Amino acid sequence: MEQLEEELTCPICCCLFDDPRVLLCSHSFCKKCLEGLLEGHRGPIFRTPFKCPTCRKESPHNGANSLQINYSLRDIVEKYSKIRVLPKMPSCAQHCGQPLNMFCATDLKLICGFCATTDDHKGHRFCSLEDAYEQEKAAFEELLRGVESWRSADMLSCLETLQSSRKKALQSVTKDAEKVTEYFDKLIGALESKKNEILSDVETVKLVVMQAYDPEISKLSAALEEQRRALSIADSFRSVSDPSCFLQQMQEFREKFRVLQETTLPPKKEMDVGPLVRNFDVKKWDSLRLREVDKISVPHENGSYRVGDSRRASAPKWIVVFMMSLLLSTLLLLLRWHNDLTAHMKPHLTTASVHLSHTTDYLQGLTSMCTGLITAEMRHTTMIDRSAATERVDHGSSSLSKAFSRLFIACGAGESKEILVGFFWTTVVA
Repeated sequence: MEQLEEELTCPICCCLFDDPRVLLCSHSFCKKCLEGLLEGHRGPIFRTPFKCPTCRKESPHNGANSLQINYSLRDIVEKYSKIRVLPKMPSCAQHCGQPLNMFCATDLKLICGFCATTDDHKGHRFCSLEDAYEQEKAAFEELLRGVESWRSADMLSCLETLQSSRKKALQSVTKDAEKVTEYFDKLIGALESKKNEILSDVETVKLVVMQAYDPEISKLSAALEEQRRALSIADSFRSVSDPSCFLQQMQEFREKFRVLQETTLPPKKEMDVGPLVRNFDVKKWDSLRLREVDKISVPHENGSYRVGDSRRASAPKWIVVFMMSLLLSTLLLLLRWHNDLTAHMKPHLTTASVHLSHTTDYLQGLTSMCTGLITAEMRHTTMIDRSAATERVDHGSSSLSKAFSRLFIACGAGESKEILVGFFWTTVVA
């Protein structure tokens, strides 16, 4: 059909021929198309020959009306136009290109000629499309009445109920989504607030570290600068032969050296800048629940991390302080008594001198051990109740009395400085 339509199309307007006129070369064109082309070939005296738009062959003319009508082509175009208006017959899906020109009255469906010969329609009753049309037209009216009498009211009611339930469910889901969004927005806000708070404390720790180290660093840097200046002065007047100039430079050099001698070196060990740095332990945060995330403590809160109101029980420091004071007083009395005793006991003078020379070491060791005792007491206080703590104090006092007795007996026997160390370790262990 497409090829036929192409043959029935005018080359000028690309539409179906309308009143086709034929030239001497046998090519046909629409009358209106030729009139438009012949308009330019009208001369005042005579008409010039017209060239065919397809083959360029000249044809004499006296206007479009003088050209011969192509009757056969006009009839074909008219018939083709009528056929093209008719609906296109559907083709069979199983047999390509075969029109559905038969109706199976058994299956109530359109079929082609090949379908009628297959086993699928063996023994079926067939009829023409016109007879099937009359039968199905009557059946259509009956089906239409059935559709019209269908329970549309019940279905509409059910539809409204479902739509209402759907709307309520969506509203509930929307509220839940808003709650989730609000909750996590608050959670994110709490995390951001806690992060900013901790980072602020980190900056404070930085300031503490800088305040602890910067003065000593500046002091040492200044001392090194003084040394550099002193060496520069020495290089400048080393070869001076004039006595007055040399003595003047020597005086300045000696002053620089005096300043260097007065500069004391700080301890090389790391300085203690407080508990803040040691308390940044992020591993403790892993055990927190989400609802407790805003309760993460920061270093400025009692120098330790805590969750909620749960704090570590404070250790009975007064017991340790009392024991330390009692030990210090006793040791001082014993040392004084020992000094008086050695004044009358010449053989033991050397031992007493050693004791006196190392008194500072004893006291420093005592302080360190007391500090360890405080730390140990703080660690174990949370694991015992008050009654157990009372028994521990009574037991410690009893052990302390026994240790004092052993100390007096040992000192009376004239033992050396190992007595004091043994006494203190016995007391701490007890």
